Amino acid sequence: MLRYFKVTTWRANRQLKQQNAALKPHKARLTKRLQTIWFSLSTAQKLYLLALISLVVFQSTSLTSILTVTALIVEFWPKFITLWHSLAGKALILLFYAIIANFVLASASGIVNEVTLVSAAHFNYTHNFATLLYLPPWALGITLFTLLIVQLLLPFYIVILLLIKPFGSDRVKFITQSYSPLLTALLRFALASVVIINLVSFIDDKPTEAVFDDLVNSFTSGAEAGRTLVKGTPQGQLVAVNELTKNTEAPQSSRPPNEQQSVTVNVEGDNEAANSMRHFLDTKGYFERSKWLIASFAYNFEADDFSRCAKAKNSKVVELNDYEIVEITPDNTMPYSYKFIVKACESPAFKTMLNKRNAN
Repeated sequence: MLRYFKVTTWRANRQLKQQNAALKPHKARLTKRLQTIWFSLSTAQKLYLLALISLVVFQSTSLTSILTVTALIVEFWPKFITLWHSLAGKALILLFYAIIANFVLASASGIVNEVTLVSAAHFNYTHNFATLLYLPPWALGITLFTLLIVQLLLPFYIVILLLIKPFGSDRVKFITQSYSPLLTALLRFALASVVIINLVSFIDDKPTEAVFDDLVNSFTSGAEAGRTLVKGTPQGQLVAVNELTKNTEAPQSSRPPNEQQSVTVNVEGDNEAANSMRHFLDTKGYFERSKWLIASFAYNFEADDFSRCAKAKNSKVVELNDYEIVEITPDNTMPYSYKFIVKACESPAFKTMLNKRNAN
């Protein structure tokens, strides 16, 4: 029995060695092929590949987003510099970001109005601060969205270059500068989509799965409503318009009320700073926290401690005109930890004028 076991073991080892010897040339060729492909990739393509591996193997969307953004910068920054050094390129880039800046200014004005309950024209520095807070996500989001659109058009551009290649066009050299440009374009588009989903997840403080489901539901309902608008009856078209309106407003109200605006109640014994910081940490989403920061900036930096108008204790004021003021008071029961009240200005000068009129 022992001899039979030894013979079986010897035969198994021998067969395993034969298989390893037979597979060794294939392994060597495969390794050499993979090394050739790896060294033929550009730096951006290597980062795209690492991002794909991190997404598939580690399932880390954060690491995937970091690698993808780095790859996009490495790949498109030289093209951006080349475009910037041309007159038309400068005009295009400045126009693009001027449009973004205009939308950011308008959005920041509306946010300041929402927080302070008065026109943003009375809070110039707060408006500037809100613009600084909202400019990075707007610029990054629109830039990534533009890159997505470019990725959709890039395969068609490469196909056109291939079609004109028999006519001796030198522009076809663009294709030979990288390994597998079509596959790279598709991979870039997929990874850029992951970055946008992750960015929305970070801004709204929601899981990436929930963001993806919301996008899928929006596209599905939008497509159905579009078909109804094209082919449906007038009554069906009216229903479709209402459905589109609900879907447009859904992202703002998709959270439960307790998650849309987390308000912490002032706990007895805690100081004002602790309550305010707890309120800030309980607030969900980048934009909601930005509103808290805007209210805090208006109170701590732009509002005046002293005023000719009568004001409550521990409050600050911003004068709207000669007769009205905005009184700002810390209040953790309010959505952004500060209460903004428009009041009539009670000034000693007004009392003197009234007394003179009464005397006359």
